[in-house]
Amino acid sequence: MKPVKNYCNHCQSETNHSIIATKTIAMADPDYSLDWKHFMLECLGCESISFRVETHDYEASYPDEYDNWTHDISVRIYPFPLKNHRPIKEIYLLPSEIRTVYDESVEALKSSCFLLAGVGFRAVIEAVCIDKKIIGRTLEAKINNLLKNRLIADKEAERLHAVRFLGNDSVHEMAVPKEQALYVVLDIIEHLLKNLYLIDKSAKTVLDTYITEMKEFEQLLFKELKKFNVNDDFPLAKYIGKDVRRLNGQISQFETALIDRINKGEFKLLSIGNVKVFGTNATHQFQHFIKT
Repeated sequence: MKPVKNYCNHCQSETNHSIIATKTIAMADPDYSLDWKHFMLECLGCESISFRVETHDYEASYPDEYDNWTHDISVRIYPFPLKNHRPIKEIYLLPSEIRTVYDESVEALKSSCFLLAGVGFRAVIEAVCIDKKIIGRTLEAKINNLLKNRLIADKEAERLHAVRFLGNDSVHEMAVPKEQALYVVLDIIEHLLKNLYLIDKSAKTVLDTYITEMKEFEQLLFKELKKFNVNDDFPLAKYIGKDVRRLNGQISQFETALIDRINKGEFKLLSIGNVKVFGTNATHQFQHFIKT
């Protein structure tokens, strides 16, 4: 069969599709001429599969500019597309509650359920505040507290308030948002989720980011100790080397926590040696006594 032009969710554009299977169902009413043509399609570019339903209304036929009779055709594509939208690849990294309300809001937008989408995107902000333990009597207060806690910047707070306005109108006034407005809201929500949950996790795999948690510090120390020999006896900074910059000037706090874990038998790769003085600074020595 001749390929058909169809929107491809993966390619994000109209592409040629081969027809894998087709079936036509005619309306049972003999007094009205209407057909539903069903197509199973494969994109000739990325080979993704989609389903297309064309509704042919022959009763609404009219002559075109060449005096040939034509008729109205309405098209639905499944899965429902969001044109020119790239879905979040690392969606699995989001907390499950946030992922659920985000997914359902996007599905509402795909299905042209614009009222529900407006309510849903507002709910994503509420879910983020719950996850980040941001309190406030109203969503307005919670957004302001996200800003006060330096989780978002001033411009982002302004955008979230705009989402709040749209969501409030949907909830309280049953005002249906325009599709174009919801696409902008989707961009704002995805920017929020990427900033709070996704970018840092991706950066940690390829960039030297600040270490803020003891678990991350111990992982770094475990990796660096592999470069040393058993019975080596050095200050903590010697073992960490260049990566001491990643502690953001907090090496003494991490050293105190490490000593506590060594004393409790929770970190067994180092033992605590004597305190040595280097210039005006006093520091503990740590003996490496188990080869990693």
